Amino acid sequence: FDLLVGESPSVRALRGVIERLAGVDSTVLVRGETGTGKELVARLVHRGGARSARPFVVVNCTAIPGELFESELFGHERGAFTGAGAPRSGRVEEADGGTLFLDEVGDMPADLQPKLLRFLQDRSYRRVGGARERAADVRVLAATHRPLEDAMAAGLFRPDLFHRLSTIPVHVAPLRERMEDLPLLAEHLLGKLARRLGRPRVALSAAALERLATHTFPGNVRELENLLERAVVLGPTA
Repeated sequence: FDLLVGESPSVRALRGVIERLAGVDSTVLVRGETGTGKELVARLVHRGGARSARPFVVVNCTAIPGELFESELFGHERGAFTGAGAPRSGRVEEADGGTLFLDEVGDMPADLQPKLLRFLQDRSYRRVGGARERAADVRVLAATHRPLEDAMAAGLFRPDLFHRLSTIPVHVAPLRERMEDLPLLAEHLLGKLARRLGRPRVALSAAALERLATHTFPGNVRELENLLERAVVLGPTA
C-alpha cells in the first residue's frame, strides 16, 4: 500500500487516529473530498489491525446499478431472478473475517439502506431469494465525499443508517489545506510513476514546485498524481 505521505499537522493527527482505529473493531465513516485518499485511510486501518491477514473487500456504491446492488452485496440463490442460474456469494460473504469497505456510501440506493442497517446491527443477512439467515464476521468501514446531512434533510439517506455508520467519523483534509506536504507528496508520486511507467526518476525544480503551490487542486492528491504523470509522459526527454 501507499504510505500516508506528509508531515503537516493534519497528516500527523490522521496517522495517530489510524493507529488507534486499527486496534479496535468500530465502524468508521471516512469523510473528505474526492481524491483525498479516503480508501487509503481505510486500507491502512485494516492493515494495522487484527484482520489484516483476512480480505479487504471494496464495494463501490456508485458503480453498481441499483437493481443489482442487493445481489452484489449479499449474494443470491439459484433462480432468485432472471439469469441467476447458480448461487453466488456476495461481497459481505467474501469479506468474512476481514473488512468490508463501502466506498461512496452516500450513493447507496434508498431501498437497500434498511437492509444494510439491519446487517450493521446484528451482522446477519439473507441472500436474494434465500430463506436462511447467514452470519458474517465483518468490520465495516465506509467513505463519502457527499455532505450526508444534506442527503438526510432531502430524504435520500436514512438518519439511523448515518448514525450507525459514523460511530467514529474521520476527516481527511484536502490538499489545499496542507500545501506544506506538496514537496514530499510530489517526490513520493514521482517515484511511484517511475516504477510504474518504467521511466527514469525525475525531480521537480524549485520553480515547478513554486508554480504547483499556486494551484488549489480541486481534485486533491489524485489530481496532483495525474498532473505529474502527464508531465513525465509528455515532457521533454532530454
